[in-house]
Amino acid sequence: ASEEQGTETAKETTETAQQDTTAAEAVTAVGGYMKDLNAEDYVTLGEYKGVEVTLDEPEITDEYLDDYIEYVQQNNAVSTPVTDRAVEMGDVVNIDYVGKIDGVAFDGGSAQGSDLTIGSGQFIDGFEDGCIGMKVGETKDVEATFPDPYKNNPDLAGKVAVFTVTVNSISVEEIPELTDEYVAGLGIEECSNVEEYRSYLRDILMEQAKESFENDKLNAAIMAIEENTVFTDVPGGMLNRMNETLTANISAYANAYGMDIGTYVANVYGGSADAYQDTLLEQARITAQRYIMMSAIADEEGIEVTDEELEADIS
Repeated sequence: ASEEQGTETAKETTETAQQDTTAAEAVTAVGGYMKDLNAEDYVTLGEYKGVEVTLDEPEITDEYLDDYIEYVQQNNAVSTPVTDRAVEMGDVVNIDYVGKIDGVAFDGGSAQGSDLTIGSGQFIDGFEDGCIGMKVGETKDVEATFPDPYKNNPDLAGKVAVFTVTVNSISVEEIPELTDEYVAGLGIEECSNVEEYRSYLRDILMEQAKESFENDKLNAAIMAIEENTVFTDVPGGMLNRMNETLTANISAYANAYGMDIGTYVANVYGGSADAYQDTLLEQARITAQRYIMMSAIADEEGIEVTDEELEADIS
């Protein structure tokens, strides 16, 4: 479930990182990878001046603003303790549990003080339903079955486990109503009512949209130039360094989302999880070609990066 929920966010994160890196690459990274290489030996430039690209101007619609406010509200839900009833669907429970298979505890099957939203699908089949009807302080054995296949631990695939669960607390998450009183309580100096709050958020979202628009425009221009460019083989040493860097970065992203690198690469770039190394190598090749192209343009135009510009970009 965590892998499925993280996929879209993972894609967005990687795409954002790629966009944010593009401008910096053009200034700082090209020189490092192109050290001792002559760009003209590996690329034949086409027309790169006067390239035209078409993008929609950034806009924050009322619908987009409403969706964003709803998202903010959901992420600032108010937790209210429940003491007068048993666990129901949608409740957040804090639990201790010990999982056993054939009477023997297994690795990763026990925890203390774990928060769980009933109905979220965070736990394996049977676990969350088994908690419904329990009261605070109650301990109960809950039977649950691991899916088959089970990527996190293939040894547990399809097996039935018994979890001894204790409910420490029950609470409900309530989304606050958007009122002038709520806005005033946010402590935003510019906002004392809903109208001012909406205007404040619209301005922030527009600034973000403009920044994204500039990145998109730069990327679109570079891609258009690439279509006019003829590449030869990328130098092996440069490709290897690029591939090592990309693999290390993607590994870090995958770990951050609790995903294995193969699954992460397949979700973000396509291809199969088993062939993720080939996928990353091809991505490294594409990036290396872009570096070479940018370096060739810089040579053609006599563009150089000063130490001051380099420091400013790094900082």
